[in-house]
Amino acid sequence: MLDALNRKHQLKVVYVSEIKFQKEVRLVSRQDEFAKEVRQNIQNGAKSHFHLRNGLVWYKQNRLYVPEGKMRDIILKECHDGPLAGHGGAKHTITFLKKSYYWPNLKNNVEEYVKTCLVCQQNQTLNNKQASLLQPLPILEGSWESVSMDFMVSLPPSRGFNAIMVVVDRFNKMAHFIPIEDEATAQKMGRLFFTHVFKHHGFPKANLEKVHKRYKDFVDKSQ
Repeated sequence: MLDALNRKHQLKVVYVSEIKFQKEVRLVSRQDEFAKEVRQNIQNGAKSHFHLRNGLVWYKQNRLYVPEGKMRDIILKECHDGPLAGHGGAKHTITFLKKSYYWPNLKNNVEEYVKTCLVCQQNQTLNNKQASLLQPLPILEGSWESVSMDFMVSLPPSRGFNAIMVVVDRFNKMAHFIPIEDEATAQKMGRLFFTHVFKHHGFPKANLEKVHKRYKDFVDKSQ
């Protein structure tokens, strides 16, 4: 038993029995377009890695071509979910399959199958570095000590403007909506900030800018 398990990559997947499985493949292959094309090429004498044996299409030496459909589903299930496979992951399943079977896009099919395997999803371990603790923003003591900025862009043009710069006080949620152009420079946005925000509330202690790095650079230089 131990010897059989150690040589499991040499064991062929069976569907009730290997003979019955090959019989099923032989029947399905008659309607498979890829198998028909391979047979035609062989009959025409074209050089190929495929050959015919016992009415079946074989790739290279001993890899049986499995036609599209339920036969591939059976093979994938046995090579990934079966007792000898043990949900070994995509790489292991591909190696296991390539010992005895072949079909186009085998690698992609296996990867998609493993991604949708419920058992694998429930039991897989994460290899990513553990995320650090969240760093909350400091609690504010008054209005306009800290503001957030965002930009609504690509709006329908109106009076020469097609974007809005939104400045929101994080303490009381008061907001200023300032019309601008999409391509406004950092200098122009800085002037608008001083005109619409600074003259009413003073300069905030912290400025949280989400989108435009150009404005942040301008404010840093101004300070």
